[in-house]
Amino acid sequence: MAEMKTEEEQVEALKRWWQENGKSLILTVAVTIGGVLSWNGYQDHQVNQAETASVYFQQLMNSAPVGQLTEEEVAQVRHNSGLLKTEFGSSTYAQFAALMVARVEVQEGNLTAAAAELQWVLKQQGDAEVHALATIRLAKVLGAQDQYDEALALLVDGDDAWQLGRLEARGDLLIAKGDLDAARAAYTEASLLVAASGANNPLLGLKLDNLAQ
Repeated sequence: MAEMKTEEEQVEALKRWWQENGKSLILTVAVTIGGVLSWNGYQDHQVNQAETASVYFQQLMNSAPVGQLTEEEVAQVRHNSGLLKTEFGSSTYAQFAALMVARVEVQEGNLTAAAAELQWVLKQQGDAEVHALATIRLAKVLGAQDQYDEALALLVDGDDAWQLGRLEARGDLLIAKGDLDAARAAYTEASLLVAASGANNPLLGLKLDNLAQ
């Protein structure tokens, strides 16, 4: 048994080393020898990795239907997300998985777990759009935990498609904090963005009307 355990530990150590160094090693070898076959092998590996991650993510999607989940479905979502984060942590699939688990954890009332998932996303070197979405969601989760200052600090202004979401979330947090004047200012700025874009956001208008002096 001890010998088997040692072999298992060696396998796990090899897996960890491969996850940390495997891709860079393959790239180094390919560049060094300049071989077309080696480079094609590297590309095939990348494609296979992406395809496998895609399969895992599809399993995650299948285990997370819209609406209230059963205990079994919640457990399956956590399991599939864990696989993606462990095996393909640098992929966008893993980050979307963490966003999905965070949503499930909020539904389950596990705000601390939801915040941890969103914070994990923000630590990854991923897509800017994903980071922006995770930031807004994390701010809302922190606000639900009465951590208003920490939440507001996340909502830094930016010239992108997520500014409206940041402003509306800021207004919501400021109302919860009791700063109605600042909330009104945030909602007003958000409504100007809505008007400029030609979009329609009746809920935002209702929030602003409720703060009318």
